[in-house]
Amino acid sequence: MKDQLKLGDHAALFFKANEERLGYAIPYLIEGLQQNERCLYIADENTVFEVLVRFHQAGVNVRDLQKKGALTVLTKRETYLRHGPFEPEKMIVDLHSEVKYSLEHAFSGLRSTGEMSWALDLPSALGRLIEYEEKLHQRWPAEFGALCQYNE
Repeated sequence: MKDQLKLGDHAALFFKANEERLGYAIPYLIEGLQQNERCLYIADENTVFEVLVRFHQAGVNVRDLQKKGALTVLTKRETYLRHGPFEPEKMIVDLHSEVKYSLEHAFSGLRSTGEMSWALDLPSALGRLIEYEEKLHQRWPAEFGALCQYNE
């Protein structure tokens, strides 16, 4: 699956074990890094440190890529919940801003993957998540690719 996804695509990954999840998500972003895409991993069940260790174990020079702005690992609080309660419209505006920033800094686009487990802890967010997916698809940037991770 990861080899078939490109900028402009959106896919959902349903996984049973964390190893399975990271076995898709990390190579998916590494492929983007190799194609000069700015890459973003949004962590929730895994910590930022755990995700960065996995990149390092895969042979990625994490420090250099972070300095270049090519690789960023953030938490749900820094992304989905940045404005307080989950606000689909604000998240879409933020994503469009990140895509624009990526292009302005000589990247070919923005590739992201996010752990979506946080929504299960916030009942009000589940309904908003459907709204978010619908609105995002209506305004999907061609220079953006996403792999959403859902624990079965």
